[in-house]
Amino acid sequence: MYAKANLAGLPPATIINAEIDPLASDGQFLADKLRAAGVKTKREVYTGVTHEFFGMDAAVVAAAKAQDFAAQELKAAFATRVSTAK
Repeated sequence: MYAKANLAGLPPATIINAEIDPLASDGQFLADKLRAAGVKTKREVYTGVTHEFFGMDAAVVAAAKAQDFAAQELKAAFATRVSTAK
């Protein structure tokens, strides 16, 4: 069902899933494959929310937390100096 890909050497990954989400198992699958390939991976599952929760921070507390987590991860990623070997 899934193509085999060489995930080794990818940059760190952050995966955000809702508990009530048809893609939650895909998020777990991807996180497992990335970790198995040695990729630093963080996965957060927000309980009690559905797939589209991320953009609903005005009404869903978990959305604001997920947005803060995503922003924190992006800031950390952009602050990391990337070495390019030639």
